[in-house]
Amino acid sequence: MRVFTLPRFISTLGDEESRKALSEFSVERNLDVQRFIRESAIPYQKAHNSRAYLLVDDSYRLKGYFTLSLACMRIPEGISNTMKRKMRGYGRNSASTVPCFLLGQLAREDSTPKGMLSLEDIVDMVTGYALNAQEYVGGRFISLDCTDELVGLYEANGFQRINKTKELNQMIMFIA
Repeated sequence: MRVFTLPRFISTLGDEESRKALSEFSVERNLDVQRFIRESAIPYQKAHNSRAYLLVDDSYRLKGYFTLSLACMRIPEGISNTMKRKMRGYGRNSASTVPCFLLGQLAREDSTPKGMLSLEDIVDMVTGYALNAQEYVGGRFISLDCTDELVGLYEANGFQRINKTKELNQMIMFIA
C-alpha cells in the first residue's frame, strides 16, 4: 500500500485518470465518504481546507483515503477537570477552545479486505502525519466525529469519546 497526497496522485496519473480513480471509489455503507472523495476532495484541497491522503495499491487503484485538517475544538461542558487540563495543555488554563488535528474523512473501499487495509493501519498513518505536522505547528490531539456504531471501532484504535451531540460522538486521541 502506498500513500499519495491528492496533488501528487493527480500529478502522477494526470487529471483524467486521477478523476476516474476518484469517481470509481465505492463505499456503499457510507455514501457521505464516497461522495466526499468523488466530489469534494479536490475543491477542499484547492481551498486549503483539508489534505486528502490516498491509499493506493501497486496498480494505482484507490483502496482507501483519509483527510486531515487543522481545527479549533470547543471544550465540551461536563467533562472532567483532568480532561480539560489535558486538552488545554500548558498555559491555557481558561481556554474554551483548543487547536487540534481533525480527521474529517476516513474510508476503505468496499472491495478492499480488512487484511489488506484495516482501520488500525489507517489510524497509524493518520497518527504519523499528525506527529510530523506537530513538529512544525504543535497540537496535542486528533479529533473526529462519528456515529454511534463506529464508537467501539475508534475506541479500539486509541480514541476516546469526550462528548455526544444529537447525532455524533466527539472523539479524541492524544498524540502529545
